[in-house]
Amino acid sequence: MNKLITCSFSMDRDLYNAYKSIVVRNGENVKSNIIKYMQTVIYQDKPNPNNETLKAFEEVEQLKKDPNKRSYNSFTELIKDLDNE
Repeated sequence: MNKLITCSFSMDRDLYNAYKSIVVRNGENVKSNIIKYMQTVIYQDKPNPNNETLKAFEEVEQLKKDPNKRSYNSFTELIKDLDNE
């Protein structure tokens, strides 16, 4: 199944030409610039992690580096380990 779509729309020629001249001056083309803009809009719409979440991410990265970390194959295995402590 092809996941690509073709977009077609009409717009004011002067507006397009002004936009295109700016985009080309910056070494891009209109199509890639519009796609990049769409990706930016989507990215900015996603919630940004708060400080607590960022700290949790850092903690996970540190745990991954710890050769003495405990690991479990299931939640049940983890619970059994906690019961034995």
